[in-house]
Amino acid sequence: MLVAVMAVSLLFPVVALAADPTVTITVSAVVVSITNSQDTWAIGPVVVDAVVYFSADGNADVDYSQIENTGNVAVDVEIQGTDADDETYDWTLAAAAGDKTYSLYANSEGAPTVYDVEVKSSSYVDLTTDLAALGAYDWSMKFTAPTDFDAADDGTDKTITVTLVASQH
Repeated sequence: MLVAVMAVSLLFPVVALAADPTVTITVSAVVVSITNSQDTWAIGPVVVDAVVYFSADGNADVDYSQIENTGNVAVDVEIQGTDADDETYDWTLAAAAGDKTYSLYANSEGAPTVYDVEVKSSSYVDLTTDLAALGAYDWSMKFTAPTDFDAADDGTDKTITVTLVASQH
């Protein structure tokens, strides 16, 4: 009797189980935030046509204040002013001083004698753009008193508000 033996070899593939691929996501919120080193400006009494600078002594042409970007993205900073108000006699903010009209200009960074940014009451205007996160911008302002005002205005304190607004660049 003849017996045939047949050997069958079965090969099974070996499957190695690898870890599932992952993606790690890191995210943070955009923070738009600025501070300004000087938050008040007490000009005091002025005569007609007086020119006063935003500085320690009111006379010097220097960058007196510093805006710091305390956020985590580059920002654009805009500026806007208001009419000078004492609830009775107002002075209007305009491009040039005039009768019961005053002007306010800000300067370009690094150019303390060039006051080329007209501060308006009707709209915000660019003061600086693309201020880097944690960056700083040195600036100042120049106030020019009205060319004429009523005697009743003498001695009354007026309030002017200057607002700085930052937006993501």
